[in-house]
Amino acid sequence: QRLDDDRGKPEAGPAVNALRRIVAFVAAQRLAILALALLVLLPVFAAPKLRMPGGTYAWLFVIDITESMNVRDVDARKPDESRLDRAKASTIAALANLPCGSTAAVALSAGTDTVTLFEPLEVCAHFPAIEQAVRNIDWRMAWDGDSRIEAALINAIGEAERRHLDLAFVTDGDEAPHVDVPRLGDLLALRGPVHGWLLGVGSAEPHPVPRLDADNRIVGYWTAIDAAQQGFHPNLVEAIGHASAEDLEKSGALDEVVEHRSALRAAYLQQLGTAAGLGYETADKDDALARLVVDAAFRRQENADRDVRFVFGLAAALLLLIDRLNLLRATRSRPRGVPAPGLLAR
Repeated sequence: QRLDDDRGKPEAGPAVNALRRIVAFVAAQRLAILALALLVLLPVFAAPKLRMPGGTYAWLFVIDITESMNVRDVDARKPDESRLDRAKASTIAALANLPCGSTAAVALSAGTDTVTLFEPLEVCAHFPAIEQAVRNIDWRMAWDGDSRIEAALINAIGEAERRHLDLAFVTDGDEAPHVDVPRLGDLLALRGPVHGWLLGVGSAEPHPVPRLDADNRIVGYWTAIDAAQQGFHPNLVEAIGHASAEDLEKSGALDEVVEHRSALRAAYLQQLGTAAGLGYETADKDDALARLVVDAAFRRQENADRDVRFVFGLAAALLLLIDRLNLLRATRSRPRGVPAPGLLAR
């Protein structure tokens, strides 16, 4: 029996040696694959781009900067967040969600006008500059403290049409004086070329409009007598000049004045949007607009520089997968006592 055992040993030696050579070859292949994976990843650090067709978007973002946008009622958990803060955060989130090749411009709305800050820029190449421009928007940039939403929307549509952009208009819909029945004729005449969204910000419950100091701290609130003195109620002009605010309040003369309090006028914005061919949504979260601006209905097929880093990342991941599969195959096929490829160099 011992002779038989000794006789079998020489026959097993070449087989084990051959297997060792195979495992060594696999180990060498592992090093080559890992080196190749590292080499494939190197172009990623240069952020390579390739010009090719794909889906892009083109938007004009209009932000209402009138005084009612300073009301802080968008989130009970964030009592210091104003409607303007929510409008800016929503716009930045929307810009960040646009794919490379998309273009965007930003405009401000106050009174009856819409003023475009800059011409459309490609969002990936210019995102830091666009983001800072939006973050630095301030209510003091307004040239008119009041707003006429219908007239401002008409101007915004004109700005978007001239630049071949879709429109995202962010506002609380509040006006002074309030318009209960809009004319809509001018909006209906413009319906068609420009599509997009009206995004409402604010609470449905009326809140007093704050007065702010240079540091954006609330130092007071607009009152009914302030609103009446602005001339929104001509029938009260004479009474204001001959009676004190206290007497006017006691007499009920100011009961019809509502402009000193502000709420999101969603129904009014929906009316305007329907007339203009625009959709309406409420900005209940910062990412509400981000989802809307990448709706397939607004997608355009255009050639643009595309980020192709993912191609090199996938190639490197595939090489690493091949390496793991080779290692697993070698581990399963070697007999007991044969070291793993990674141990042969020791």
